Amino acid sequence: MGRFSDSISRVYLLAKQGQWSVFLPALLVFYSFIKEIKVADPFLYKYQSEFQNLTAATLNGEIYPYFAYACLIATVPIFLFTDIFLYKPTMYLEVLGQLAYRFALVFRNDVLSQQIGHALWGISTASDVGCYSYIYGIFEKDQYRKITSWSRAAIMSGRTGGYILAQFLILAHIGNYKTLNEITFYILCAAVVFCFLLPRVSWRQVVANIGIEQSKKKSHKIYAPLPTSFREYVLYRLRKLKSDFVTIYSNTFILKWSFWWAMAVCMFLQVNLYAQTLLGQVQVKDDNPLNGFADAAYTFIATVFILLTYSFPINWDKWGEIVLVMISTLDAVFLALFSQTNSVYLMYFCYIFYRSFYQVMVTIAQWNIARKMVTDSYGLVFGVDYFIALVMQSLLTVIVTDTRGLGMQVRDAFLVYAGLHALISLLFSVSIVYSIISYYRNKGKVMPSRQTTVKSARSASTRKLSESAKKVSMAQEPTELSVTTIAGQLDNVDIHSTTSERGNAESISIASELNFNTDDDFESDEDDFMTTKSSAMAAFFSTSFNKM
Repeated sequence: MGRFSDSISRVYLLAKQGQWSVFLPALLVFYSFIKEIKVADPFLYKYQSEFQNLTAATLNGEIYPYFAYACLIATVPIFLFTDIFLYKPTMYLEVLGQLAYRFALVFRNDVLSQQIGHALWGISTASDVGCYSYIYGIFEKDQYRKITSWSRAAIMSGRTGGYILAQFLILAHIGNYKTLNEITFYILCAAVVFCFLLPRVSWRQVVANIGIEQSKKKSHKIYAPLPTSFREYVLYRLRKLKSDFVTIYSNTFILKWSFWWAMAVCMFLQVNLYAQTLLGQVQVKDDNPLNGFADAAYTFIATVFILLTYSFPINWDKWGEIVLVMISTLDAVFLALFSQTNSVYLMYFCYIFYRSFYQVMVTIAQWNIARKMVTDSYGLVFGVDYFIALVMQSLLTVIVTDTRGLGMQVRDAFLVYAGLHALISLLFSVSIVYSIISYYRNKGKVMPSRQTTVKSARSASTRKLSESAKKVSMAQEPTELSVTTIAGQLDNVDIHSTTSERGNAESISIASELNFNTDDDFESDEDDFMTTKSSAMAAFFSTSFNKM
């Protein structure tokens, strides 16, 4: 007991002295774990249909769309002001919105309350960008992969534990579906406390980091005076929004991964929102559903894959598009099977691997985007990407599932989602083919024949000799000295070096990501980008969407 008290005292002393970095990674990982223990999620549709007496038509057409619409509306102010207000308010909004959603599920049953609850759930989801940005502000770029993997693994572990607990309680008849929602509500109350314990971000530290980065830049550019008050800091960040946006999305690498990230998130949100409805149509009412085991299986598999991607570095600059094509194609196949089969076990199989691949690839996409960032506006880039995803999701909701649109049955809607994944695969396949064609065209243009190279070298030698002769003829020197001078100039002419220099210059013009004869480390090009440390000095990365 004495050792425990000493440990608590030491932690308190370190926190009081502002030395959060000593134990901040552990705090982030634990927070990631506890806030994702969503015991009720595997049986949410069962609870809403059997305990709240809400029909599938009411849920799909009148309640679930409020999530998508609220999420879209909330995203704009959130991604605009997350960096300005230093992340912590956005984190509070996320966890409190989730708590309010669970409160509506546990203590209210009417349609209006559920609509409000799902709207708050949407606001909570939009607020995830605060946590995305927070983690990349605390740590250096060379730690992004490690911390992202640890945090994502903690999230998956929390979900795995919650889902297994839910399945055990249902199979053992220890509790019912309402019990699961009550447990989830009280766990979220504890998560709010841990969110409060996370250290806040100081705008002064942000300004200090900006000054340090400006001093490192090898530029004669004259920078504007740094802010000296919080008001000046807010105005400074507002002025930077436009320039940061242009700088970030001028990078084709970020643009490519952001596009895939937005499309994948859009599809995943729709699948996650309606998957249990489709499963419920196949499951017999008196069966013991295994939804908890299915969710636990995908989180466990995703955790293993995420840790493996950290252990075995891959050159994503080179192989990224190929992997995206493969994963998107598999996702399309899984969703097509999931929508058409009547075998609940085949549905579980497709569901598990679809969600596993998503969690792994969204983690990879996330830190690939972050490592290429050339500004500290992490909230801006993830907010814009998420906003695009939500715009697409809202359009899908209006057109496909909303009763005011086509109002498709859930099976037909999943076929649409499968087709959109196939479209993603096709787009990146076209990009790969274009890159390969461009590579060989450039290779043909910049690689001269040996004969041409030798002729060029000889021409260069002749020009140097001619210039030397002219200089000698103009000099007031004896003839013997002039011959000696010319001989010296000839010795300095190196045909091979001329050829080598030409070859080196030409090889540089070929994009490194198209050079499939090498297998450089995936971070080999990071030095080409100006790096900046984010303004944050604290917090949490909660990267999985709660509805995912």
